Amino acid sequence: MAEKIPHSIDGIEEYDNPIPRWLMWLLYIAIAFAIAYWILYPGWWKGATGWNQARMYEEEMAEAAVKYASLKNAPVDLNALVADPGAIADGKEIFAQNCTPCHGADAHGAIGPNLTDATWIYGSRPEEIVKTITSGTANGMPPWGTLGAKKIADVAAFVKSLSETK
Repeated sequence: MAEKIPHSIDGIEEYDNPIPRWLMWLLYIAIAFAIAYWILYPGWWKGATGWNQARMYEEEMAEAAVKYASLKNAPVDLNALVADPGAIADGKEIFAQNCTPCHGADAHGAIGPNLTDATWIYGSRPEEIVKTITSGTANGMPPWGTLGAKKIADVAAFVKSLSETK
């Protein structure tokens, strides 16, 4: 049995028990893991593996840009999309996600102009609609060029389908 420590507080006696061996081994393993991690991976130095989070991010972004470049900036036939019900439906979903705060859910205008009118401020031809969506306007519409050519063309097809529906 462990040796008693020669003091007592409120009748409670204390024994000098050693720390269990399994807990000490767990501590040694954790220390060894921390030292190995500190040597292999960068912290305040480059690390033995040469791994770098910033370089890894740049490589992944370059890979994604190559992979998705054809999808994002593929040429789109606007006149064909204006008559395509699938493109109009896709455009309606994109419109609902991005445009309804300003143009309203029914496109009758809120902060932004009414899109169901026959005449529009920035033009009602599909090319003009695409330019307005892509570049934005001086009156407060933000540019949505980051959506990509296909999504912008789909929204333009949907918006074109709204003209003269009032």
